[in-house]
Amino acid sequence: MGEEKKPVIKVSKDGPFIVKDLKTIRNSKGVFIETSPFMALCRCGDTENKPFCDGAHLHNDFSGKKETGKYPDKIESFEGKEIIIHDNRAVCSHIGHCILKLPGVFMKGEKPWIDPDASDPEEIARVIRTCPSGALSYTFKGLLHKDYPHDPEIFMVKNGPYHAIGGIELEDKEGARPETLDHYALCRCGKSKNKPFCDGKHIETEFKDRIN
Repeated sequence: MGEEKKPVIKVSKDGPFIVKDLKTIRNSKGVFIETSPFMALCRCGDTENKPFCDGAHLHNDFSGKKETGKYPDKIESFEGKEIIIHDNRAVCSHIGHCILKLPGVFMKGEKPWIDPDASDPEEIARVIRTCPSGALSYTFKGLLHKDYPHDPEIFMVKNGPYHAIGGIELEDKEGARPETLDHYALCRCGKSKNKPFCDGKHIETEFKDRIN
């Protein structure tokens, strides 16, 4: 038997995500979708056959171009007594797990917005591991933690992005690279300024995935 092919997501110019050799996709209800060796997933937001592309991008002037983002694509580190929290705002999908679960550590609207000494470091680490975009990572006891073991999968957030986990390679001729291949969030509404990554625009534009 031949070696199993590693799944890949290719970002097509002003078109869909071309997904190759991925065996597991779940919709926003957690239902597994039948897969094939080659799949085209919509990224303009207007397909009537979500999550699959139906050619809507050819008629709605969709552009896959990355625009100037609000945040630079760089890592900022917040050093505490026991744990260092690393943050790359540019790839954040604004799902908000960190703010909801540890509001004393992750303080929306504050500067600085992260206090690494405001909670137990192991609890902080646990919450950071729920970050789907790769924006957050941490260093604990001298070791950087940014990759966590998963099987390759794409799953969708209700009215939100595609979450790619498990080391799925991202191919983008424009040079886009996720903070970690282990987990990253890809725009599904078509409005992100940081394409191909989600920047939370689906919230502002009230994107609906229209899954029955």
